[in-house]
Amino acid sequence: MKKSTNNKINVLVLCGGVSPEHVISVVSGASVAQHLDRSKYNVYVVGIGKEKGEWRYYGESKFYDDNGTIDSHLLKKTGWKELVIVPGRECVFCVVDDNKLKELDIDIVFPVVHGENCEDGTLQGLLEVVGAPIVGCDTLSSAMGMDKDVTKILAITSNVQVTPWVYLKGINELNEILIEKKLGFPVFVKPNAAGSSFGIHKVKDKKNLIGAVKDAFKYSKAVIIEKGINAREIEVAVLGKWNGEVKVSLPGEIVPLREFYDYEAKYVDKKGADLIAPTTLKKKEKELITEYAEKVFRILRCSGMARVDFFIDRDTSEVYFNEINTIPGFTVISMYPKLWSESGLPYSALLDELIKIGKER
Repeated sequence: MKKSTNNKINVLVLCGGVSPEHVISVVSGASVAQHLDRSKYNVYVVGIGKEKGEWRYYGESKFYDDNGTIDSHLLKKTGWKELVIVPGRECVFCVVDDNKLKELDIDIVFPVVHGENCEDGTLQGLLEVVGAPIVGCDTLSSAMGMDKDVTKILAITSNVQVTPWVYLKGINELNEILIEKKLGFPVFVKPNAAGSSFGIHKVKDKKNLIGAVKDAFKYSKAVIIEKGINAREIEVAVLGKWNGEVKVSLPGEIVPLREFYDYEAKYVDKKGADLIAPTTLKKKEKELITEYAEKVFRILRCSGMARVDFFIDRDTSEVYFNEINTIPGFTVISMYPKLWSESGLPYSALLDELIKIGKER
């Protein structure tokens, strides 16, 4: 891949995607592009179309329309050209211009994408095959981190405590009696490989279980059912390389003001939850969460960034690993950059660190 001819690093911010999380990705992509220091970087944006998955090259122009609300952030329908990847060329990224290919000088790709075909290792594998340096996790760690069942299994091998769960490969495997006996109620039904709380349901009794499971299968090929815990929801941000230095931020806390921290509470309802960053924990709780976060980051072979989520049982003070997000939200109010800011690493400096780690890999 060609390198930039000046002292600036050419960064390609990639957002959007054929995913229910398309809009969230566009918002995060806009925030990343805005906060990259222009004295250090030339910033170009590619938005992946939601319906057809085309790669829209917007260059340095504004790439989204909005009316001030998160649900309105949509990729602009005009002002873009098709971007293609041409394996075997010194420069693998090319823009289609008047039926000709115009080469782009890109030093590193910064994916800010979520969901299937974006965060699950598929996109990372494509970029690795053509030799494009990327920010964040590689193919293997992205795929493992997206799969909640696999992540839990691996976490247990590192002596990290997880909430009890049942894994379903199909709706025919659902056994309400077994669920009640093993997990009790309430339970949380979740798509095994999806994000942003799509398809997640809190189920309080057997009669509502099958409907929740059917809905979860709309978002993933497998579903997990977790034991419900009366818990505090704690998150930490992790930065580094699994085989090198790993840093863990101060902890933050999600205080849902709805039934639980669902999609509406995360992105739509401004009064859906309080985000406390940093939050106050007992010394032992904080130490255990930090230890667990680093263990999970390393066992999944993560690089660059990850947000790691935990539960603290209000009754027993037990700490449970919940899940990992290898491409967390990157809006200015998202927990990942917010926690690093509270830990002494401002948003723009955080982007510098992530690009540095990506280029070193």
